[in-house]
Amino acid sequence: MATNMIAEAEKESQGQGEYQCPLATRDIKTNLKNRNWAFANVGYGPANPDDDKNNEAFWIRKTVIWATNLDEAKGMRCGNCAAFIQTSFMLDCIKKGIEAKNPEEESGYDEDVIETAQLGFCELFHFKCAGTRTCDAWLVGGPITDEDE
Repeated sequence: MATNMIAEAEKESQGQGEYQCPLATRDIKTNLKNRNWAFANVGYGPANPDDDKNNEAFWIRKTVIWATNLDEAKGMRCGNCAAFIQTSFMLDCIKKGIEAKNPEEESGYDEDVIETAQLGFCELFHFKCAGTRTCDAWLVGGPITDEDE
């Protein structure tokens, strides 16, 4: 996986070293591959963050991994992880990736999708991430926003 991410990072850099939108923000197959890897390998989830009833086992596993209590574990979300990027530049990359290739097919709900899912970009695992989920690699101090720059 790390080798694949390095190759993807090399594809992202174009021109004079100018930073481009990450590949996973503009290529759904890459995004899904990286996200599915995170589900399988680093406990990304829960599958439906709004379903407390069916997420109990997920959160209990997190309390064991992080050696904490249930309330604290449930507060450790991608939306407040230090690897969660929500700068205006990154949100624009995500928006451009959601937009249709043909403008006449564009429904105009890109910003609604981003806001509703609380999307950001995971710097650790290179995929569009829902702010209400978490993973085993959660880091204190996030998210990264324009205010941090």
